[in-house]
Amino acid sequence: MRLFVAVDVGAEVQRTASQMIESLKRRAEQSAPHARVTWVKPEQLHLTVRFIGQADPALGDKIRTALANPLRTPAFDLTIAGTGTFPPGRLPRVVWAGITTGLDHLRLVEQEVGSRLDALAPPTEEREYHPHLTLGRVKNPAGLRPAALLEGTETAVFGMVRVAAVTLFESRLSSSGPTYIALGRADLAHI
Repeated sequence: MRLFVAVDVGAEVQRTASQMIESLKRRAEQSAPHARVTWVKPEQLHLTVRFIGQADPALGDKIRTALANPLRTPAFDLTIAGTGTFPPGRLPRVVWAGITTGLDHLRLVEQEVGSRLDALAPPTEEREYHPHLTLGRVKNPAGLRPAALLEGTETAVFGMVRVAAVTLFESRLSSSGPTYIALGRADLAHI
């Protein structure tokens, strides 16, 4: 099983992001026709809270149990807006949308999820948590320039999301791309 914990972004953000992805796809094809970018399907858009990676079913059950109780962090709103690429200032590997409000609350959620899961599934990365909405993954940049690709989209607003829960997903890979299956959910505190 390949597992991760994420926030669902909802239909409004999926719709807006889908339109942006189509626009960026056209720009990429025109400005760098040999670049290879895998664009995220709208129904797969999410904000990753914790990537767990490979786990056997027994560990998956323990993780699901660890996330069964509500989190202490209260539900909150966040706004997804702006675009960028990782790594900054170099050949792009990821095209993303950012978070302009609610970022501190999302970081609290990530810390709380981490405290529940660290003993079961230690973090796979040592870098600081930088939440974002992945729009595309660049397989081969072949002349793709972030400034040209993202021109005029740096402040685009994708919408607001009410974060009331996090979901444990299994990612099943196939030749047609990943399929995400919800395995469990942890609600946030309701005030």
